[in-house]
Amino acid sequence: MERTRQRGRRILGFIIFIVILLLSAFELPRFFNDGVTFYAFDVGQGDSLLFHFPDGSNMLVDAGTRKSARSLVSKLRKAGVKNIDILVATHPHEDHIGGMELVLKSFSIGKIWDSGYNHGSSVQASMLQTIRELGIRFGRPRAGLKEEHGGAVVEVIAPVNPISGSASDANNNSIVLRVSYGSVSFLLMGDIEREGRGAIKKFQESAILKVSHHGSSNGTDRRLLDQVKPKAAILSYGRGNSYGHPHKEVTRLLERFSVTSYATVDGDIKITTDGNTYSVSQESNR
Repeated sequence: MERTRQRGRRILGFIIFIVILLLSAFELPRFFNDGVTFYAFDVGQGDSLLFHFPDGSNMLVDAGTRKSARSLVSKLRKAGVKNIDILVATHPHEDHIGGMELVLKSFSIGKIWDSGYNHGSSVQASMLQTIRELGIRFGRPRAGLKEEHGGAVVEVIAPVNPISGSASDANNNSIVLRVSYGSVSFLLMGDIEREGRGAIKKFQESAILKVSHHGSSNGTDRRLLDQVKPKAAILSYGRGNSYGHPHKEVTRLLERFSVTSYATVDGDIKITTDGNTYSVSQESNR
């Protein structure tokens, strides 16, 4: 009888061991090893970027214009977003925060990173009021801040120090982010211009560059490309915009540096990476 009990316990132990192995094989890799997925959404003449991290968390960087807000919310839901863990307002121009109010009301938000620059516009005032009403955590990160999300590292590169007296203080105080997963990195330049770039001592190499200021000539120069050495560039702008974005000086410079360019005007861009390699796909608007 005792031998029978011992044999039964061994069999039960073996079954439990097999169940644990199966759970490890099917559940844990799905949670931890999905890699990083990045989206650059077509929001017309504006910016909106999404990261989905290996631990299941999401970071949305900017929310496009008021006009594109409903479309953006629909795209986020299509991408499987239910919660936004970090919502970043790189700077307070309407083409970057116009859609924020609807995003704030449509998703559960963990916390907000804001550049801290007071533009004084009604769009910014409305966004801040909604944040207060919803009681969302709100902070103004500075260069050096780092966070890890399932092996992906989010680092704030700028603002280094507040900039004033430039051609566009709102742009030059943009939040600049570098997101790294394994050997693949993304550098998101916001709308930073010459003065803002000059405050950053050195840019680290990054495979994917979100080009500053929709491809404006004041957002990208040789020094930046020399240091970053990007393989791919994301240009976010609207068709037939009145600013002439992207400027020829920038597109030619990217060509000279052999950078492959993708533009949101042609459709939403999706980049996936396992930390070693990355792949780019684009949903055509045509």
